[in-house]
Amino acid sequence: MLKLATGCLLLCAATFGAADYAHAQARAERVQFAKGASAKTISDSLKGDQSVDHVVGARGGQQLTVALDSSNTSTYFNVLPPGSETALFVGSTSGNQFTGTLPASGDYRVRVYLMRNVARRNESTDYKLRIGVTGGAATATTIQPSAKGKPISAGNRPAYCRGEAAGQYGTRPAYIKTLAPMKAASGAIIIDGTVDKGSEGIKKFRCRFDAQGLFIDVMALTPDGE
Repeated sequence: MLKLATGCLLLCAATFGAADYAHAQARAERVQFAKGASAKTISDSLKGDQSVDHVVGARGGQQLTVALDSSNTSTYFNVLPPGSETALFVGSTSGNQFTGTLPASGDYRVRVYLMRNVARRNESTDYKLRIGVTGGAATATTIQPSAKGKPISAGNRPAYCRGEAAGQYGTRPAYIKTLAPMKAASGAIIIDGTVDKGSEGIKKFRCRFDAQGLFIDVMALTPDGE
């Protein structure tokens, strides 16, 4: 069953670190849609430290959707922008389904991989990856993710952020530190922070609120493998 999460890109977002695995160079496969089609389902497999880049060309402003189903629950994908190894979406922290509006034109890579712990055991996975690209040219410079709940007052947002991050990382708010809230160009409010995961190290994250103070999500800035 697909593990669901929705990822949306913000131009104001800080860049992610390296992918959550220590793998050999990815094998690249160009995604070609059939005439008149805007989506394709790909069946493939990998083993151990192998990874596969499914390369899809798209224009800025188009919407990219990706869904992954696999035989090994430690199979994930990241979305990498044109010419960069800095992931826009990290599956190991955000799930195995992504929907986002692309900020620029070029070749995007959907990188499928096994998490480091199972890769070291040389496990394998068979997977199906559905990739779709829809929409026209960009008409706006920012993307507004879906918010939820009730507006959080300005003074309570840092504490609310720590509580949400604690739930996501499976720890107590006492092990989480946050910086002062910042206002993005879109009007959204962002709060960056860190969580002390003990032997796993310090993880960076970002809490996002919309312009009305509605909580959006906790966005991991440090992948699980670092």
